Formats: sequence, C-alpha cells, structure tokens
Amino acid sequence: MSKTIIEALFDYFDKCELMKDSRLNMDYLPEGTKKAGIEYALATSPSDELVYPYKDGGARCRYLFVISSVNDYGPDAAANIANTGFYEKLAAWMRAQTRGRKLPDLPEGLTARGISAIGSGYLYQPNIDAGKYQIQCELDYYRKGDY
Repeated sequence: MSKTIIEALFDYFDKCELMKDSRLNMDYLPEGTKKAGIEYALATSPSDELVYPYKDGGARCRYLFVISSVNDYGPDAAANIANTGFYEKLAAWMRAQTRGRKLPDLPEGLTARGISAIGSGYLYQPNIDAGKYQIQCELDYYRKGDY
C-alpha cells in the first residue's frame, strides 16, 4: 500500500503499457529528446479535494494531476499527430482501467473510485525540435471518516 496519493499514482502509471518503453519522472521533464527519447512526467495540479462530504465524516474527493511528455516535434504532421494521439490512447486506457476496476492502490482510509482525463492532450510548449505535451487528469476517490 502506498504512503501518499501521488506515490500511488506514480506506481500506477509507471506500470502503464503505453509508457513502458519510456522513463516516467516526477515533476521533471528534460528540455529535449536527444538523450533518452520520449520522457513522461507526473505532477500535481492545485484543486480543492472535497467533492461531497458525507454525514459519517467520510467524503467523496478528487485529486487533480497532469501527465506531460517531451516528444520530437517539428513540421512533420504525422509525428505531431502521433504525439497528440498518444494522449487520446491514454485517456481511453484510463476509462478502461476504471471500467475494469483496475485502479491505484491508495493509502489506508482511501478507496479509488475512478481515474480519467479531464480534457484532451495538447501541445503547451513548442520548441525547434522538441515539444512538450500534457493532459489534465483526475482521480476520484472515497475518503473514510477520521482520515
């Protein structure tokens, strides 16, 4: 069992078959792809965790986070479509994981209910030969009372 939610998410995405041939970092992306090729990063996103409080002290909560990557980028439309297409596949993977109840192993007192993309993946930092892409995501979970 993980000690923190972010640790649980890191372990979860580190095992994602879509990212298996690349490195997953925490809060870090290199400037380009020259050394290691595509790299991914997991980072938290500020938000209010409480969605709905229950009378027993428990609550339905959410944890927002971002998955980003550094990819080869330039005038080649096919490569850029593949970069953005990866995030469509990642969103579909998260939906399938939720449907199959294959969710992150959260710390004691927390139970994952679902994981999803909040929007589509997009290019947020283009450079001459590398582009940084990202997708915003949400972990929906139940927090037991007294936690």
